[in-house]
Amino acid sequence: MNTTLFKPIELARDGRINCDNHVRYGYDSVMRGVYIKRDAIQASDEWAIRRAKWFAKVRAVVALYAGKQVVLYGQSALQVLGVELPERLQDWTHVHLMVANQTERTKRSDVTWHTSSRPLEVWRVIDGMPVLNPVDHWLQLPGATLNEMVEVGDGFLRRRNPLLTLDGMQARLAELGRIPGVRLARQALGLVRAGTDSLYETRVRLLFVDAGLPTPNVNPAVLCPASGRWYHPDMAYERAKIAIEFDGQGHVGSRQQMDIDVERRRHLQDADWLVISVTASQLQAPKDFIRSVETALILRTGRF
Repeated sequence: MNTTLFKPIELARDGRINCDNHVRYGYDSVMRGVYIKRDAIQASDEWAIRRAKWFAKVRAVVALYAGKQVVLYGQSALQVLGVELPERLQDWTHVHLMVANQTERTKRSDVTWHTSSRPLEVWRVIDGMPVLNPVDHWLQLPGATLNEMVEVGDGFLRRRNPLLTLDGMQARLAELGRIPGVRLARQALGLVRAGTDSLYETRVRLLFVDAGLPTPNVNPAVLCPASGRWYHPDMAYERAKIAIEFDGQGHVGSRQQMDIDVERRRHLQDADWLVISVTASQLQAPKDFIRSVETALILRTGRF
């Protein structure tokens, strides 16, 4: 994806750009009273353009309430933070905002307001957009299931550029006391693992857990003696030398990535590892895949 630019944004209150002249000046309307320069969004596909326009809308709405107690809420905050959300919980149409009880707010069709009786403790400001601690927004996801909470929780602890630590998540939950959502979050935290690379890896791991199989280790370091190289399978049963790899879209169409994957698989197999791959489409009917892993565990360990 190409770099996306969000400036300049003009608000109706600035007076220069309005509903009558914005087209003439080369602006597109993002929402009522908010206009963005037509060439300010540089994206490679329709999805990226839609996402970029949503970010522009968020920045603009937040700017309208500069100086007031306003923070992003729930999925809007997590999307700004770059946390990968299950498809069902994503919202690239509305802007979700939280305000203190007495804050005046304007009614807009694509802005959803939430109120709080607690102080709004800003954790970070992302390009002018204030958010709370990610754990707070974790609890604000509407109707999230236990597994979806785990998928999001893993996203806070990615192998690269994690937002939080497991200890930090535990500490924040303790500070939040008994507010709605804490009980489910504490249950999910027991299943959260640090060091994953994608939501789908978490989804695969939870399939094993739900099927009664042991929980595999996440991205363990595996030395292949013949090549002298270290690898990090997505997840593995190390004693049984079984590696499970999720093959996502990034593995398709790239000759270089395919060559890397083939070489890694060969080195692992030379070291007596069994490598089992799964794709997103196979997760729709995972029975056969789970049975393969269960059979491999039994054959290699005599039990699981």
